[in-house]
Parts: sequence; structure tokens; C-alpha cells
Amino acid sequence: MKGMWIGGAIGLLLLAGCANSETNEPTPTPTPVVSELAETPVPSIETPEEQPTESDDGAANGQLELSGLENVFAFADETGQQLITIPNDNGDEVENPEQFVTAIGNGGDRVEIEYVHHQEANEQDNNRQSINNFNNMAGYLYKVKDDGILLPNKSYLLAREGVVNQGSLVDITSAEDGQYEQADADTIARVEGLKGRKVTSSSILSESDQEKIALFVFEREGDDMLASLAYLRDDKVLFKDFPATYNESGTWRVDGGDDPGRFEVLFLAHSNEGVLLGIAWAGFEGENLFVLQEADGALQDTDLKGGRYWSP
Repeated sequence: MKGMWIGGAIGLLLLAGCANSETNEPTPTPTPVVSELAETPVPSIETPEEQPTESDDGAANGQLELSGLENVFAFADETGQQLITIPNDNGDEVENPEQFVTAIGNGGDRVEIEYVHHQEANEQDNNRQSINNFNNMAGYLYKVKDDGILLPNKSYLLAREGVVNQGSLVDITSAEDGQYEQADADTIARVEGLKGRKVTSSSILSESDQEKIALFVFEREGDDMLASLAYLRDDKVLFKDFPATYNESGTWRVDGGDDPGRFEVLFLAHSNEGVLLGIAWAGFEGENLFVLQEADGALQDTDLKGGRYWSP
């Protein structure tokens, strides 16, 4: 098996040729008091403390609580009607799987799901997390509810009831089939100024009316290579850097040359701790799945990460 892996059975990193790179209480009801001048109770005037408003499914202020998310990723079958969970570093066991009722992915789609059962692996299992092996691999099966639809073979993050509501996910538009637009000249100039390095290519992955998620690849300096994910809104820019050492056959991914691969946005959300960004990073052998968190002026790794291996 080529490339580097995040760890465990499926933690692929897809970074061939970069072994020395850095991956880097509700408000109480006022108690009536009796006026000395009247026999009927007169409510006392109180100023209630401001309480977080809640959506129908319990998410405060429409924000996505990072602590409520769990490291359970899954991918859809070829019909877009079923999901199966992907093993992580701790294996494929999921605690109380029937409590997972939501799948989020594909640029912020929120699909209601229902637990079916645990599927055991059979003799035809080839240890690939792909639609061709969907019926053979071990994992927890879910089906979509009502008129929900998933994108076949796409990965999703699963969540329990009350964790994710549609208002907590930013409504973004994503590029289709890899047809990315380039960033505008002003944005490129701004990024070059912040990084002190010339941009050789740029791709707008997803955007809303006010926010953009983009990938920038920078000019090679010796054998030093750099690609960066960027969250941009007004004067705010947050980077997640992917440095690598140049390798002719595959700098960031197996057999990828100097192309860092395909990045897709699973979701963009605003949490109690800042921006949250779910990403799928695909290469020839499989894909990395991870959630980034705003911290210290950048996009930082969280414990939410996984991956799929699908190479023949």
C-alpha cells in the first residue's frame, strides 16, 4: 500500500512523497408578592437573565456545538438511500447507534436517517470502503427517511438527535464535478501578502453570500511545497496549511504529481468556539475526512477525523 495513513486500519493520509512534511434553565416565573395596599397579588417586576434561544431540535442560538459531534463517518451506497459507517482508529464499534439520526455532508446537506442494523463482514470483503464493497464490509447500516437523498459514494458525518439543525449549517454553494472557479485578483493578492509567497493556482471550493472556502497552491521553493485551505470573510482569513516535500511522482498524494488532490466541503458551520469546517480530501487511493476548528487565528485539527481506502 502506497502513501501515508492517519493511523489504524483506515487512517489514510494520501501524502505520498512527503514523509518529512508537517501536518501540521429556563427563566423562572416571577413569584407573586402581596401589596400592603391591595388584597390581590401583584407580580413583582423582574428582569430575566438572557437565555439562549433554542431551535426545534435543541441547538442553542443556531450554533453547532463542537462537543456534541462524534467521530462517526459513513458513506452512501450507489442508490443514495443507505449509509454504512466507516471504521476509525478505535475500530468499527459505535455506542448506541440507534441514536444517530442525521447525516451532514455535500456542502451542508442535512439528511434525516434511521438505524437499520449492524452488518457483519462476509468472505467477499476486500477491506475497501467503496460502493462495490458496500454489501460485504462490516459497519452500521442506516437508511434515509421520508424523501431524503444522499449522493452515491459520498461521505457524511453522522450526528445524534438535537446536535445539528439546519440553521446551524451555513447555506453554501459548492463547485460541481471539480469545476472550480479561480479566486479573484484582489483575493489572490491578499493571500500572497499574508503568506509572503506567490500563488500558482486557486480554487473556490464553496461559497455563501459572505463567506468563501478556497484552496491555494503556492510557488515551489526548492523542494518546499505548500497548499493551503482558506476560510475568507470580510477581513478575516483563516488558513490550514498542508506543507510537503516535492516528489515528482506524488508530492501530496500517490501518483498525483504536484497536484494536492480534490478537496470538497462537507459542511461549514458556526459554533460556540468559532468556525467549523468539514472536509473530504481525496486522492487516487482514497480520501481523508476531517473537521477543522477555528483556533488561534487559524483552522486547526480536531479529534474528528477518519478516512476511506478504495484503491483497487
